[in-house]
Amino acid sequence: MRVAAFKNFDGEIERISGVLTAMRDALRPVSSLLAEIAQDLALPDEEKLAAEAERLRAEMPERQAVEAATARLVARLAAEIGICAQEFDDREMPTRFETLIGYVSGAARHRRQQARWRSPVPLNRLAELLRRADLLAGLVREERDFLIGQRKESEGDLVTLIDHRPEIIEKLRGEDGAAMTGLDVIGRTEPAIKVFQDFVAGLNARVGTCNILLHKLITDTENLLILYRIVADASGRGDVGLKPDLFPHLAPEVERFSSGLLTLHGLDRRRHRADQAFAERFPTEAAGEAADADGGTGRFRLPAVFGFKLIRSQ
Repeated sequence: MRVAAFKNFDGEIERISGVLTAMRDALRPVSSLLAEIAQDLALPDEEKLAAEAERLRAEMPERQAVEAATARLVARLAAEIGICAQEFDDREMPTRFETLIGYVSGAARHRRQQARWRSPVPLNRLAELLRRADLLAGLVREERDFLIGQRKESEGDLVTLIDHRPEIIEKLRGEDGAAMTGLDVIGRTEPAIKVFQDFVAGLNARVGTCNILLHKLITDTENLLILYRIVADASGRGDVGLKPDLFPHLAPEVERFSSGLLTLHGLDRRRHRADQAFAERFPTEAAGEAADADGGTGRFRLPAVFGFKLIRSQ
């Protein structure tokens, strides 16, 4: 079942990536039109402008759907991390098979438990979650970088359009002669400006969504890295396999982890803020995270020897 889940995750990442690529391409006509207006200081015909306004309205449901799909992946990853933390928390509880063996031999049960604790399976599972987190971080960061670049370009063109409104108005009056009244001019310029203001506002909102997703993803990943170290130490395996070049989209976080600079100091506060912002933006997906984690809302308890606790999503 887990192999299937991993394949489904990779397939969903690929699907979302394809949708985002198509949506970036769909932004080109309106951004090109705005750039053209800013350069020529001349409005397009009303039909062309209306078509671009309709295009922006029509793509909104698809954009909301792909953002929700990405949020579900982020929430499911957080839930998996919580489950792994709980399993480590409960590692000293004997399995059913170990309990049966214990009726025959306490020593045999202890050997089975020791073998389970030294098994590479929990660490491999955490490494797989890190791989998923890296793919997600790459997906969200690529989209955010594109949107920031597009926003910067289009904001500049919009400012040019607004600042040169008098010249545009003069051109309009020159085209239509004295028959064009002040109301006619406003009827041409203001709807055009609103279309492009809405376009830039949409870009800004999408950047904000990426920031919310990335903030939660990174704080959850930091918690995952700390859990990885604890499980590795408990199994006697060390930090094997965690090198920044293996996780290119999480290189700063893994580098801090490898250098011993990643600690729990302030992590609970950062995770609380990230979880709160995520829940406000994606309430359905945040509720799904809690359900996937089987309603576990308690803290992750560590043996006293570690002297600190991992923080689970609230």
